[in-house]
Amino acid sequence: MKSLAVSALRQRFDQYVRCGPEVTVDVPNTPTLTDSRRADALVEFPADDENDYLGRGLIVEVQYANEDKDLDAVTHDYLSAGYSVYWASPDDFTNDRFRIEEMVVAFDKRADTAFAASWADPPEVDPPEEYLERFVNGDSLTFSDPNPDCDHTWKYGGSDLHDRDFCKHCRLERWKERAVDAYIYDESTIKTSSDLADRAAQAAFEQRVKEKKKEDHQHVWEPRGENRYRCRCGARLKEHNGEEVISNDPFEDFSEMTTTDSQYCDHIWEREDGCMKCISCGLEDPL
Repeated sequence: MKSLAVSALRQRFDQYVRCGPEVTVDVPNTPTLTDSRRADALVEFPADDENDYLGRGLIVEVQYANEDKDLDAVTHDYLSAGYSVYWASPDDFTNDRFRIEEMVVAFDKRADTAFAASWADPPEVDPPEEYLERFVNGDSLTFSDPNPDCDHTWKYGGSDLHDRDFCKHCRLERWKERAVDAYIYDESTIKTSSDLADRAAQAAFEQRVKEKKKEDHQHVWEPRGENRYRCRCGARLKEHNGEEVISNDPFEDFSEMTTTDSQYCDHIWEREDGCMKCISCGLEDPL
């Protein structure tokens, strides 16, 4: 059957660089991870005279002889390489010829067996699971969504931040593997409702511990000027009208705190004639 297909192709097309059976075709960089395939029958056009409809050439695959072939994967690879594909059945052959006119009708009608390089998109294919074995945690990885019942909302991030997304609901992580043009999912990252509840409880506990430590903190005051003190935690104290006023906010405005001792002053400079002058202690710094 292959030789009959080749004979019909040679009669149909008079300009070609090669036409024969069992021709090796390079198909690099496809999700099938196959570097080459062997076409049952191929006609390839000159590089400077490609067919606007068929592309680089036309490949006829005989299904009867290749029942074990993955039709989607093979079609994907040939279309990706720029070739049109026709899947011939035994009904396309007589005892002595390939009924090429049936193939032409199939292309005209865009039948399920005909794929033209000018209009057919490569079928979607899943990469082989063996590809995942190259990863250290390959046992937990999959190309299919391991938690399809979750209404995923994806955000950039993930546990290792290497171009991973994670789901806000179930915490499932995934990333786009460019070599196979497919998402890889890490099933080990899924968190159940119980896991998420435990995580929230732990976060709340840690926050309470932080707040308790803050309440138990004992200030150690260091002089920062006349009637002014500061603790290493950032809190400040001032004595005003015989009372102690404490601020735990290191950025709060204590404008009433003034000092005349420049060594303790947190200077606030203003430009004056010929110098910079601190409005708190009066220290002058010549320009």
